[in-house]
Amino acid sequence: MAQKAHPATLRPQNAFYQGYTHWNEPRFYYILSRIRHFIESCCLGTTHYLHGIQINRHAVATTIAVDLIHLHTRSKRRIKSRRYKENKLKIKKKSWTLVASRLQTATKLIQTFTGAKKIILKVNRLKTYTRSVPKPVRREIAYYTKSFHNSKYDYARYGIQLISLILKNKADTACLCRFIEQNVCSRQKRKRHYEFLRYLKQGLQSLQKYKTINGLKIQIKGRFTHKAKGRSRTWKCQIGQMPLSQLNTTINAEYRQTQTGYGSVGLKAWTSKN
Repeated sequence: MAQKAHPATLRPQNAFYQGYTHWNEPRFYYILSRIRHFIESCCLGTTHYLHGIQINRHAVATTIAVDLIHLHTRSKRRIKSRRYKENKLKIKKKSWTLVASRLQTATKLIQTFTGAKKIILKVNRLKTYTRSVPKPVRREIAYYTKSFHNSKYDYARYGIQLISLILKNKADTACLCRFIEQNVCSRQKRKRHYEFLRYLKQGLQSLQKYKTINGLKIQIKGRFTHKAKGRSRTWKCQIGQMPLSQLNTTINAEYRQTQTGYGSVGLKAWTSKN
């Protein structure tokens, strides 16, 4: 029974609801889901991932605390002067400036949607670089991170950072699902999705001895291959233990569905903590 039900429904978790009379509990969870959708849409097309969100509603203002993870595609370089930055000022596609301008627009939409007098948005940004990954792991995936492979494997540098954070219990399972979703959908031509799944499996196996969680399991099922007649395929990868039938273990699960050029694909990810 426990394997067929959602693990979050069988295990008690921390509630986001703060208990104010203006928003009852069902309405609060609806508002929270819409605000989460607004902030996740601000991070689309960038290397920023939403880790957590918490709302505190008071009589004067509504405070929204957002935890973002910023993954850098390049290693940390030397500090440049302010004049050099001003002369070469360009808003990059994956930069923090783009996300900040989107969040400013999203704050106005949230204020209109909730009917609050004032919205205070607090963003806690966690920066990570390629050097945060252990050196033996970087050597094992060196084929994907070569400079002449940047256009082909553009997900390799920040992807291994995200997997490392998840296995160290510093990132949420939803971040991993979003990373898999945006890369499975965009790797349909020339069988590139096979290379992405191979990279994902190799990264998980390389970081297995550095994990602090109990286990991680990923399942991708659907039509994401080039086979004829639209046949579906199931891809699974698991490291560590995943006791879904034990109710005394803390398990975070994330289910998502996306569309590819061949049909619909379902993504499932489970994280078991100690």
